[in-house]
Amino acid sequence: KMSYLLGKYISDEGKENIKNHKYVPGEYSALDNLLNPFWIWIVEFLPKWMAPNLVTLLGLIALGGSYLLMLAFDLSMTKPLPGFTYLLVAIGIWTFQTLDAIDGKQARRTGSSSPLGQLFDHGCDAVSWAFCNMSVVSFLGLGLSFSGILSIYASIGPFFFTNLLEYYSGVYIYSVGLIDATTGQYLLIFFNFLPFLVGGDFYQGKVSDSWTFMPSILSDGYLFKDYAMIVVVYVGVIYSIILVFKTLNSVKGAYVKFVVTLQIIQHIGIYALMYLFDPNIPFIKDNAGLVYLSVVFLFVLVTCKLIICHMAKMDYNVIHFEFLVFAPYFYLQSQYNGTQESENTLKLVFYATFVVMFFITFRFIQTCINQLTEYLGIYCFSIEKRKEKSS
Repeated sequence: KMSYLLGKYISDEGKENIKNHKYVPGEYSALDNLLNPFWIWIVEFLPKWMAPNLVTLLGLIALGGSYLLMLAFDLSMTKPLPGFTYLLVAIGIWTFQTLDAIDGKQARRTGSSSPLGQLFDHGCDAVSWAFCNMSVVSFLGLGLSFSGILSIYASIGPFFFTNLLEYYSGVYIYSVGLIDATTGQYLLIFFNFLPFLVGGDFYQGKVSDSWTFMPSILSDGYLFKDYAMIVVVYVGVIYSIILVFKTLNSVKGAYVKFVVTLQIIQHIGIYALMYLFDPNIPFIKDNAGLVYLSVVFLFVLVTCKLIICHMAKMDYNVIHFEFLVFAPYFYLQSQYNGTQESENTLKLVFYATFVVMFFITFRFIQTCINQLTEYLGIYCFSIEKRKEKSS
């Protein structure tokens, strides 16, 4: 359903369920426990008037700004960038990770905890993971390719399936074995920091030319980006597969398992959309960053729906009509004949698709925030209650 376009998505019963929702976290990872004293220390530097959601938003702005800077230098996501851009992305990821880790502590510190905080936090997480691994596509120079799509999946896939598992089991899983979100973020910080230190074309270099100590079977014919793909991308894919099986094992009954399977398939359909964009069309190849971003808006929308449906105890739909926004573009792409007129029409429809997906996603988030702040009597970015502020 798309009733959020008219200002309503969460039912009255759902709002009450969200109000009474109790968050059940899983166990923290070893790295979380190691960093926790630092997080406890640094949160004390935040002013008491700063709302927890504002803390999260500032982190997301830092991360998103650094990613947009990468796109400003190269929308095709295939070329080496100035060294300082990699540094800024690494700082952006660290800033978001740190502020995201302390927003809950700020909420307890200021006595401003609310169910909206969990929704906003997880919604920002959805956006952040997409930004994080789009930076991987850029620093590895993957562009619009199967490897690039796999890289995007390596981060937002596990995040979606973590929330799908929470929807059915009621518990939010922070880690599976040694694989966890915090470790993944710090790995991405490291992988962005490397080209800042040794040059933007580091990952395009041959392993055998630099690491002569390695056996030829592990170095000949391989680039550094191949090893980075193994660590950053394939680990995320394995993480997703584990979460899928955990989700299927957490539900009982053939019908429910069938529904879960359909939900998994529709999520994979998001990546199929990326694959349908034709990289042989010069305009699409040169604007890979916008292609990924347009589909990421759909991922954020679908994932935020899932998070809200879990907390509101609402049914999570198997079919999302927002997929149809891309239909006009793909139809015109199928008719593309290489002429300037055909390409200009395709450009226009692509930009329109991008804007519409952004608007739909923004409208959904705005609608849900407005519904909950009004129902809970709070503000999203202020710790004051509505009645206190109006007086």
